[in-house]
Amino acid sequence: MAARGWAWFVHVFVHGLSRRQQVVLSQVPLAAAIALVAVVVAVWRPDVAAEPLFVWGLLGQAILLALAWAVPWGSLPPGAALAVPLLDFVPIGLVRVAGLGTEMQLGALAVVPVVWLAWSGLRPGFCMAAAFLGPLLMVWLPLAVAGSADAGAYAQVLVLPAMMLAAGAVVHLLAAATRDQRRSLEDARAQLQEALEAKAREKRLLDTVLETIPVGVQALDASGATAVANRQQYLNKALAGRVPGVGQDWPRVFDMSGAPLPPDRQPVVRAVRGEAFSDFLVRLGEGPTQRVFSTSARPVQGPDGRPDGAVLAFSDVTSLMEALAAKDVFLANVSHELRNPLTSMTGYLDLLGEIPGMPSRAGHALEVVRRNTRRLERLVGDLLAAASGAIDVRPEPADVAELVRLAVEAAAPAARSAGVGLKDGTVCAQLPAVVDPVRIAQLLDNLLSNAIKYTRPGGRVVVRASRAAGGIVCEVCDTGIGMSAEEAAAVFTRFYRAPGARAARVPGLGLGLPIARSIVEGHGGRIECSSRPGAGTTFTVFLPDPAAEPGEGPGRGAETPAGHGQQQHLGPQQR
Repeated sequence: MAARGWAWFVHVFVHGLSRRQQVVLSQVPLAAAIALVAVVVAVWRPDVAAEPLFVWGLLGQAILLALAWAVPWGSLPPGAALAVPLLDFVPIGLVRVAGLGTEMQLGALAVVPVVWLAWSGLRPGFCMAAAFLGPLLMVWLPLAVAGSADAGAYAQVLVLPAMMLAAGAVVHLLAAATRDQRRSLEDARAQLQEALEAKAREKRLLDTVLETIPVGVQALDASGATAVANRQQYLNKALAGRVPGVGQDWPRVFDMSGAPLPPDRQPVVRAVRGEAFSDFLVRLGEGPTQRVFSTSARPVQGPDGRPDGAVLAFSDVTSLMEALAAKDVFLANVSHELRNPLTSMTGYLDLLGEIPGMPSRAGHALEVVRRNTRRLERLVGDLLAAASGAIDVRPEPADVAELVRLAVEAAAPAARSAGVGLKDGTVCAQLPAVVDPVRIAQLLDNLLSNAIKYTRPGGRVVVRASRAAGGIVCEVCDTGIGMSAEEAAAVFTRFYRAPGARAARVPGLGLGLPIARSIVEGHGGRIECSSRPGAGTTFTVFLPDPAAEPGEGPGRGAETPAGHGQQQHLGPQQR
């Protein structure tokens, strides 16, 4: 018990003190015990107190206590302090010899230096040997000095050294376990401190990033409460307003038409429901302070795979929307102003062509001017259509197969000039439908010219039309340069041109395919495309015809260039 108590005392109070304070504190218990013995002996055994050996023992202990305080142990090697417990056996032995014959087992005081030696952890072999030899010499030397020849007396006093050795072994094991535990705790504390510092650095970095970006960011927990939001998002929330007690409902949120957005359609409410969306445009605020925001949200997955909150981003795109509107106005004005002189130029060119006896060279030059004027008229028309965003469709009975044949005939000279094979793969003689023949011709012309421009010499372009369930299917396939899926996703964006198209230096404005889509959508149909880099592109157009009877899909005899499949997505090969 004494060993365990001393170990607990050292572990709790000694660590953290200076080396000198540790030595003094380790010596105080023994000095206090011997002082108590001196008091008891002086009261009940004055004869023992008068013994010179007893006095020398008390004096020796006092000297050792003074040395423990006076010596600068911190500047000496760690093992130097072991001299104090080793010397402690001397005053303990003197006190024991002087007290022989009393009831007090004064030799038990040796447990204090034994525990000190065993707990120190310094030179374990030496300390364990001293824990046995010190008490042994302390009890054998008096017998040797007295000249005792009784072997039994020497054997009897072995009990005390054996007890001290056992106590020292126990304390040594406890000390080793305590030191290992302390090292483990220190390592764990260091790792925890390092993790906390890394976490703090990450938080500071995240806060800096959130406050730096001009995008409102808001993180919601599973209940819909705001967990994290940057300053920009708080400004956005102030712009949108907030009704107390209505959760995430923002009152001043409008759709792009200016109508109030219902609460269940508002971005924050949709995010709380676990929806994922991107580029959802809303208007926040009212009057001159109203702004347009592109909103996105992604749910946060919990450990069980269920949504555990969401993260939203609000990006202010007011300037972009204003720029797009200004661009449309500019295109409309410029196109309108260009169309008037072009109309006059076309009329006078037709008049010049009717003059009899015109030299062939002049006629050829006039034809070049007329062709480029018509091309310019066409580009102006495309600009007007792109600016208006709508195509005027006037359906009437027409033959789609005939429109395809005429479109192929019109594109044949351009295909021959480019070294591209052009084929009409339509197997039906007639495909009657209710469509706008002018717009369908424009659609086919755009798709064919697009395919020819992006097909290398020696390649092929095939166009086919066939009856399908509920309408007409038209396909334009080429073996051209193709495009990636990412590029195909942006093909219907006005003025967009794929990097491959720009690298190939193919002329165009990026308006052909957006106009083609507008024509198809004006008929209530759909247009799709498939493409692979280097393998070509296939455009598929479905035109609904309520008057048509359900029929077969595309004809079996139609040719499909290598590398194409059915129902593909458009690529960014726009004019």
